[in-house]
Amino acid sequence: MVKTVGTKYPLSAPPDTGSDSLRRLGLHTELGVDVTDDEIISLGDIAVSGHTPLYDGEIRLNIGAIDADFRRMSIDKMLAYTDKVKKLPIFKQLNMHPAPKQWVDENQIKGCEGDYGLMMDGIREIADYASRWGLDLVLENNTNRWSGISDDLHENKVDWSNRTVMFGSSPEEWIQICEDVERSNVALCLDSSHACTYAHKFPDHKQREAVVMAYVSRPDLLKHVHWNDNYLYDVRGREDSHAVLGKGTLPVELHRTIKGLDATLMIEHFYTIKDLEEEIEYISRL
Repeated sequence: MVKTVGTKYPLSAPPDTGSDSLRRLGLHTELGVDVTDDEIISLGDIAVSGHTPLYDGEIRLNIGAIDADFRRMSIDKMLAYTDKVKKLPIFKQLNMHPAPKQWVDENQIKGCEGDYGLMMDGIREIADYASRWGLDLVLENNTNRWSGISDDLHENKVDWSNRTVMFGSSPEEWIQICEDVERSNVALCLDSSHACTYAHKFPDHKQREAVVMAYVSRPDLLKHVHWNDNYLYDVRGREDSHAVLGKGTLPVELHRTIKGLDATLMIEHFYTIKDLEEEIEYISRL
């Protein structure tokens, strides 16, 4: 049975792994955005974290929306999720994405534009509510969205002015958001695959390596990780690939740094038990 494989806390894997496999391997889990009552019953005793909602139907939530009614609805969704999980026995972290700055999608008829200050207010309200139950709020770095951009279009030629842009995609802004919130129970969640999508904004390979390492430059703020591999040097890395650990090209130094963090670590994808067992072995060898 796997316990920590050299990490500070037991590893987690997604609910898709299955209750029996999670327990056999000694893994915790993170409840998903649409957690059901059945999942809470079957996995609640090994759930250490949960991912707050992202959508209302096809509409992306936005806790920083300039539209006050939409912003209120989005915040209330986060609070309602907290109510579902707040009393689980080992649960300690709500994972949440910073808001969209501009969300460009034909289905998005409301909440398209976000404001940094309003987002700060929303994060503080959710964090204050979570603190009543002894829970941390961890902010996950967002993807840099390349959908609709040709693979052969050079990084420096992309016009982002009319595309979806998220707060907290760059390492600098993501860290700044955490500092600006000024709440003791707010920390960061690193998604290593998301970090790769942002690094692809830079054509130089060495610069890409420096960018992904910048996401682990403040280990004191990192309390949770969505651990994935991705492809730093070829166009596949523009996508949120969630590759099997050790099968992509993110720097080994990044993986070693993640392993040593004082943070809960979740292998954020599940493909097969064989893949998962090989990933656990990869982590143990780092």
